[in-house]
Amino acid sequence: MPPPNVTARAHLGHGSTYTPMDILVRYHRMLGDCADWLPGTDHAAIATEAVLVKELARQGTSRESLGREEYLRRAWAWSTQTGATIAEQFRRLGFGPDWQRSHFTMDDALAAAVTKVFVALYRDGLIYRDKRLINWDPAAQTTVSDAEVEHVERATNLWIVRYPFCDDPSAGAEIATTRPETILADVALAVHPDDRRFSALIGKHVRVPPLLEREIPILADPAVDPTFGTGIVKVTPAHDATDYEIGLRHRLPIPSVIDLKAKITGSELPVGRFEGMDRFDARRAIVEDLDRLGLLVRTEPYVHNVATSERSGEMIEPLLSLQWFCRMKPLAEPALQAYRDGRLRFIPQRYGRTYEQWLENIRDWNVSRQVWWGHQLPVWYTPSEETIVAETEEEALRIAREEYGTADLRRDPDTLDTWFSSALWPFSILGWPQQTEELKEWYPSQVLITGWEIIFLWVARMVMLGLRFTGRVPFPDAFIAPLVFGAEGRKMSKSLGNAIDPLVMVEKYGADAFRMGMMRQMRLEGQELRFQEKRCEEGRNFNNKIWNAARFALSLPEGLPAALRLPPADELSRADKWILTRLHSTVVTVTQSLDAYDFGTVAETLWRFIWYDVCDWYVEAAKVPTATRAAVLSFVLNTGMRLLHPIEPFISEEVWLALPHDGASVMTASWPDAAEIPRDQESAAQFEVLQRTVERLRHSRAEMGLGPSARLIVQMPRAVPPDIAGLLLWYVRGSAEPVDVDVDSLEGALGAVEAQAPRDVLLERYRKQRAHLQHEVDRAQRKLRDQQFVGKAPAAVVDRERDKLAYFEGELERATARLQEIGETA
Repeated sequence: MPPPNVTARAHLGHGSTYTPMDILVRYHRMLGDCADWLPGTDHAAIATEAVLVKELARQGTSRESLGREEYLRRAWAWSTQTGATIAEQFRRLGFGPDWQRSHFTMDDALAAAVTKVFVALYRDGLIYRDKRLINWDPAAQTTVSDAEVEHVERATNLWIVRYPFCDDPSAGAEIATTRPETILADVALAVHPDDRRFSALIGKHVRVPPLLEREIPILADPAVDPTFGTGIVKVTPAHDATDYEIGLRHRLPIPSVIDLKAKITGSELPVGRFEGMDRFDARRAIVEDLDRLGLLVRTEPYVHNVATSERSGEMIEPLLSLQWFCRMKPLAEPALQAYRDGRLRFIPQRYGRTYEQWLENIRDWNVSRQVWWGHQLPVWYTPSEETIVAETEEEALRIAREEYGTADLRRDPDTLDTWFSSALWPFSILGWPQQTEELKEWYPSQVLITGWEIIFLWVARMVMLGLRFTGRVPFPDAFIAPLVFGAEGRKMSKSLGNAIDPLVMVEKYGADAFRMGMMRQMRLEGQELRFQEKRCEEGRNFNNKIWNAARFALSLPEGLPAALRLPPADELSRADKWILTRLHSTVVTVTQSLDAYDFGTVAETLWRFIWYDVCDWYVEAAKVPTATRAAVLSFVLNTGMRLLHPIEPFISEEVWLALPHDGASVMTASWPDAAEIPRDQESAAQFEVLQRTVERLRHSRAEMGLGPSARLIVQMPRAVPPDIAGLLLWYVRGSAEPVDVDVDSLEGALGAVEAQAPRDVLLERYRKQRAHLQHEVDRAQRKLRDQQFVGKAPAAVVDRERDKLAYFEGELERATARLQEIGETA
């Protein structure tokens, strides 16, 4: 189970991602496999800390006032209480993981695994500490990884600013920027080396506005986009990722003017009156000064993507900071190879390319976070700032004494990125590094099911670290479930007002109906699932059909047989053979689709078989007493509930227990074997001809305007076998009128079947028709006898009236003749 955040509540994404997991485990358990679904929750460091800090502020205190030890005690108490909430919600959704093996990413055993991996990577040279540009979340007061940055489209301005030339202040170079507050940290201007417009500017110097106290060069770099703005860009290495790379290439200084609280700081460069201002207040003030100095050329409306923290929604501030990083290329290469040689596959296949592209362009991972809740770095520093990385404090002290002659250590207060512990999930929850029975039996697992948005954050990292520490890919199959959108195609969110609580759906329609409704909307190749509540309502109606079919079976006067056994083939009726053939086909399709992770086909196949084949056709046929109906209906419903169980665990259990069965629960019943279900394709084909005939006669009934209680008169060729004739009359509520027709097959005989309305119905209808037509004939004749109309109306109008009269006279003659045929005596 992708561990949900301990702060989370169940949402529709859990329905689309976790329901398939539940389906697969229930299916494989019924196959007899050693199947397990391992659950747990994630400590969600930044999200949890944000909630706790707000709660402490409401109480008039802070984490700093409490101190780390007391703060963590409260965090543990809160997470223990909150983590139980989502587990309870999952139970209401019908999810049945192995709750006794549930883990929390902060459990002692998992924490020990995290520490061991960190230390091993450090000693292998893959984890290091360096001052580099990172993504800073000013609201959460921590770094976030590249994969946790969302680029949100926002409307802002593009400010065109003139930087005066040092040798001619009346002229200058014009640049475009969306972040005037970072001008204070500019160290250069840059143009593309092939942009001939500015060749003469390369090497010149300008003054940085609005303070005009510093001189900076104009240089050429291929990273510059000549189509953006004026074609000249400002270079601020400490506050922009692209600028940082330019700064490194040209060995430029990298000063910062924005601090961790997103305020302007003059600790490295003069910032004048802007000292201490919030970054957005400084933006407005700098624009005002630029305008006052005549250096603001113009302002243009501009829409662009703004880097935003996925955790807090705050605009990311790129900052230069001393942090811990993990080298990713040595880890990415084996993970790439595993995909390319087929040890890892994605379903749908296109997501493999997404995985591949990210690993091909991977950058080092900033793994340290400035929050207290989480796995504290196993890092200590001596008074002279030597770094010691060890699995325990005792080991760190021993190293400090032996190598540095001190026992005075200070532990790094930072914690690890939450995704670091999640990356170990497939093997840490099985007891690694201990060689437990669970690890031997269940690693690698068979399949991972998750969303595409965490292929980078989670899937790729599990593969990389799984290969590094176990030598094996943690799962051969990664099924990527679609994202859930509203019916109108918009991503669901509280702010848009289109978010749907799955538990509300459960309250209204039941967990089974919600699960069936969700799975029917899932398409194997679909990138999104457009959720429609009406599918859940249809699911409830579907379950009512099942319930009524089961009640009918249980009410049969002969009773259901004590054992689940089919009658001999030569005793089966044509309807029996047809439904068993359909059941055989359904077992094959559902089984193959489950093996292919095609959950939408599974749901739709079961829906159509149970609703139409079983309830609409076979149950209706079983209302005509036969010696075999009870045994066959019992067998079909029993098998149907076993097929349905993975998707609908509740009603399948209830109905299955009421029928003849072997075992204590449908959960542990055997999966249906198609080889044990007899097929008779010839009888099935004959029954399908009957179905088409019934549908045709029902259509005729509707065309004749007959209600469901009115009996049809069916002209039945004598060549139709009695059992087929009896079923046909039962389905259409008709009476037979035998006719002699020359036919050479059942299909030909049924094709010759015709339906008529009863004589009294036809007499009433044609009498009404005759009266209506006589009225129209009389009206037209009166009009044409009117000489004033004939003499004054246009000839075309008069001709049209004569045509009407001829038409109505002909129809009246036909209606009268039909009444005579029927035998009207009046």
